[in-house]
This record gives sequence, C-alpha cells and structure tokens, in this order.
Amino acid sequence: MKADRRLYLTRDRETIVEDGDARAGSLLAAPGCDIPEEEVKRLGLLTDSDGRVTQPTAAPETPEVKEQPKPEDKQQKKPADKAVKKPTTKRRRKRAT
Repeated sequence: MKADRRLYLTRDRETIVEDGDARAGSLLAAPGCDIPEEEVKRLGLLTDSDGRVTQPTAAPETPEVKEQPKPEDKQQKKPADKAVKKPTTKRRRKRAT
C-alpha cells in the first residue's frame, strides 16, 4: 500500500495521525512510499474510494463525567476572629526639637 501523504504513528504505535498532529511520535511513511505489509495488517489500514489511506476507528469514547460534590457554603459558618489584635498601649516617640 502506498502512502498518499505523510503519515505518523503515535507514541504508543497503535494509531496513525497526519502531519502536524501533536500526538505524532514517528514517521510511518512519506508520500509515495510503500507502507510495510506487516504494518498494514497490524493497524488494519484501508484505502478509501479517493485512494487515501485510512484507519478504521471505533466510535469515539466519551469520558465518563463524575458528579462533583458541591462545595460547602462558606458563609454558613462564620469563622472565629482570625485577626491579631494590636496592644492598646502603643507609645510614640517624642520628636527632638
């Protein structure tokens, strides 16, 4: 099978991606180069009606969203006074004249 464009393998070597994809790990084939038969079988590559190399994919998995517990309302309980009180008797220096 001949590649019609630059095809890359992802780092896990299980998926083909096109040029410019951030997941690309290593070059599988350049345009016009033969893709080894072992790779075609292992990856299950097909050619569509336009002659483009494709890899059949399963339905995209949607990540399961777990419900997050609502944070407690911070205004329900007023915190104890956290401010440090300054001493009431603070002396000032007299200016020298």
